[in-house]
Amino acid sequence: MTMTTKTITIREDVYRMLLSVKRNKESFSQLFERMVKSRSNLNKLKELHGAFEIGDKDLLLKEMSEKRKEIRY
Repeated sequence: MTMTTKTITIREDVYRMLLSVKRNKESFSQLFERMVKSRSNLNKLKELHGAFEIGDKDLLLKEMSEKRKEIRY
């Protein structure tokens, strides 16, 4: 399987919702995969429809890096 990377932008409230269901040491890709494989979680993911928006990749990467530092420390 070829690994590709996609950049998405989500609202802060949606990010916090996703963090609340994300398992320790689970990547967001793993979280989305787990949610899509579960019918009830798929419905939750569908509720987030419209919350995702393609944004500035460099800005997003910077913000993600800063958030990771906050979470790790």
